[in-house]
Amino acid sequence: MKSTDHLGINVQLAAIAVCRDAFHWRDDLRALFLNSGVARGLYDKYDDLANSKAKIARLIFDDLSARGPSGRQVQRKIVEELCRLSKPHRDAPDQAAGARALADLKREALSAQILVDPEKAAADARRAANERRATAVVERLAKLGGLRDRFLALSHLSPRSNGERQRRGYDFERLLADLFRLYDLEYRPSYRVEGEQIDGAFHFRGFTYLTEAKWRELPPDFGDLADFKAKVDGKMESTRGVFISMAMYDRGAVDRLVHIVRGTRNNVILMDGRDIARLFEGSVGLVDLLTAKIDAAEHEGRMWHEL
Repeated sequence: MKSTDHLGINVQLAAIAVCRDAFHWRDDLRALFLNSGVARGLYDKYDDLANSKAKIARLIFDDLSARGPSGRQVQRKIVEELCRLSKPHRDAPDQAAGARALADLKREALSAQILVDPEKAAADARRAANERRATAVVERLAKLGGLRDRFLALSHLSPRSNGERQRRGYDFERLLADLFRLYDLEYRPSYRVEGEQIDGAFHFRGFTYLTEAKWRELPPDFGDLADFKAKVDGKMESTRGVFISMAMYDRGAVDRLVHIVRGTRNNVILMDGRDIARLFEGSVGLVDLLTAKIDAAEHEGRMWHEL
């Protein structure tokens, strides 16, 4: 129902019954009407006649009906405010009659679609949320397809010079930034600070994560891993690191780093080419992958958690 539609006689009669049976003091009724948009002069015009609460309500409803759409909008607001009452005023002389009047009004208001059935509203909200999620999934998969094509193009490259390898590294960093943004994770691209090169950064679960992205033929050695951890350690304690290597890791280098940092800040997790491939294939989501890696590090102290 639109706000300018007529309330209907049944709703008006039920509202008048609530004014009569669910209130005791006329001042309480007056306050509700004024809060609903009834002009003070309009209410006082009928209140000054020492009319009953029911008669005051009927006269005001009639007056508002004669005012057209704007008046009917105020009528609707009055009904909505009356329906907000969970029970009659504590001083109402007949509590049972007041409760029945409220129940009748709410039933009529639901029937006239002035009120929305809470269960129906909840079901509609769930349905709308599911539809939004389904649409978001479809849109994300479509965008992921474009990122996958870029990833495959990089995978098929065979860079022969340092310049070509460097360009692939930059393209890989940009691709990762777009992947993170696809999952609504704001990603800061490559930047320099105090002589350090940071490949990227993002926020997740209350922490800032620095990233190091390597696309090389050989696995990162201990020095690569230790240098990155030193970058992370040089920041605030709320900073962690994600080392991303398209090559597999050397188990000896990882074990050596784990042994050295044992008892200190274990603040780096590792991702490899298989993880990245799964992300672009769509077989795992970025948030789920990060969560699994971080949980393994937090709960079991594992820097390199292989899915």
